[in-house]
Amino acid sequence: MQAPLRQQLLDTKKCVGCYLEHMNLMYSDLSNSDLRSSNLSGANLNSADLREARLMGAELVYANLIGAYLIGANLTGADLSGSSLVGANLRSVNFNDADLKGADLQETILRNARMIATNLTGCNLSSADLVYANLENADLRQANLSNADLIYANLKNANLSGANLSGANLSGANLSGANLEDAIIHKAKLSNSNLKSANFSGAILARANLIGADLTEANLKESILVQASMIGAILTNVNFCDAIMPDGSQSKQGCIDDQVT
Repeated sequence: MQAPLRQQLLDTKKCVGCYLEHMNLMYSDLSNSDLRSSNLSGANLNSADLREARLMGAELVYANLIGAYLIGANLTGADLSGSSLVGANLRSVNFNDADLKGADLQETILRNARMIATNLTGCNLSSADLVYANLENADLRQANLSNADLIYANLKNANLSGANLSGANLSGANLSGANLEDAIIHKAKLSNSNLKSANFSGAILARANLIGADLTEANLKESILVQASMIGAILTNVNFCDAIMPDGSQSKQGCIDDQVT
């Protein structure tokens, strides 16, 4: 039953609202295809060419997109929860409002990707290329971003609580208003980044590079900053209450004295 539909898709590259669940489309040329609102859950799209494809509102739950080419594809509002995109080329892809909860995106190319308000909770983005990516208001709770490249990425107001950013490069990134509570930011590069009003309470920033970073009104309560580099950092109105400072001392800066006099 699926064979004629599969051939039609390959011939016309158009299948709006189609049921393509579990279909084998490995290595298929689907560049510039129109697959809006189609169901591709569990489909095998390993190494498929989906450049500039229109996949708005599509379902790709647990789909295999390992090594696929999605350069410039539009997946606004698509559901890719649990999908595997290891090593996929997602340069300039549009994932705005998409659901990628629990997806495997390790070593993917997401340079210049649009991921505004995207659900990336529990995602594996280790060693991913996210240079200049727009992740404003994205949900990255418990995500693995270890060794990811986020140079000049926009993470304004993103939720990164409990995320792993060990060894990540966030130089020049915008994390203003972001929530990094209890995040692991060990050995991360945050030089010249915008960290205004960011919440780092309980975060581990040991040996992090914060040279020239703007931490104006940031919350670093109970954070660990042992051996962190903070040369030239802007520390106006920063809350360091009970933080372990670079020299190993415990700060009381910003603590509120609740003692009754």
